[in-house]
Amino acid sequence: MKTAMILTTLLTSGLTASNTLMANPATTTTVDTTCYAQVLVPGVFQAAEEKVVTFEGSPLYQTTPVQLGYGERKIKVADAYVEYEIIPAVFDEVTETVEIERERTEVETFPATYRTETKRVKTKEASVQWNPACAPVVSDDASNIPPACLLETPAEYQEVTRELIATPARTVKRVIPGKTQTVTRKVLVEPAKVVRKEIPAVYASIPLGRVEQAAKLVTTPQPEQSQQVPVSRKVQAERFIKMPVLCETEADPALISRLQQRLQQLGYDTGKASGAIDTATRTALTHFQQDNRLASGAITLETLRKLGLP
Repeated sequence: MKTAMILTTLLTSGLTASNTLMANPATTTTVDTTCYAQVLVPGVFQAAEEKVVTFEGSPLYQTTPVQLGYGERKIKVADAYVEYEIIPAVFDEVTETVEIERERTEVETFPATYRTETKRVKTKEASVQWNPACAPVVSDDASNIPPACLLETPAEYQEVTRELIATPARTVKRVIPGKTQTVTRKVLVEPAKVVRKEIPAVYASIPLGRVEQAAKLVTTPQPEQSQQVPVSRKVQAERFIKMPVLCETEADPALISRLQQRLQQLGYDTGKASGAIDTATRTALTHFQQDNRLASGAITLETLRKLGLP
């Protein structure tokens, strides 16, 4: 009843020759211009953030190579023997392989390799809006609304580039074989007789490599990196409800003209304030309703109140 009274007050004013509204209680008539129609209530969205991994963590290996030291080793190349003047000593030659550098293990590292990948992140879900070119649907059932009156806004996406591990970091152990040297020496088989003469042993110094410090492997972790992407999530879907609206067939042209003028003042182009509801007026009205999160599809009473009418 209150809604009907508000519209009755708006529609009981007359027009002067200059289209200026003036209240005249003596000539006021009461006309109920309230109808009920299915309107589209916009969905409710909530701003949020989504975490996207842009760099996967991986260990970083660093190695310190083996440190070798070198010294000398004395090798007996000839045994001591006794020599006689009449019968000389008898010798035999022996060939030996002597290790001059020991076997060691070295560690070789290979860093991780990465590949670039682009991920589509949905930043806003799809929504449905009322087509301003459609007239109000006066019906108790939302299924009677023509499909052409609903405009689907596709979901919005954002491309996020991130780096993923293609080949993980690894280490390879390599065995360095030891080095040897062939040494030939004389071995006494039969000592000399009669005249005894001692021949001292003969030694040779050969270089010898040894590991003074083993190889070291240091692992440094590389932390994961991520990016917060702003998204808009729908917490309540669009829906149709039955609401009181202005009956356009019985609407006062003066009220429609004031509606057009008010929309023009707010920056919504309705064209000429003709007092008739045309496509430009519907488009401007729908944009105003969408910007103010109002139900669209007809001239609802809440829209009139938002516009300051009456």
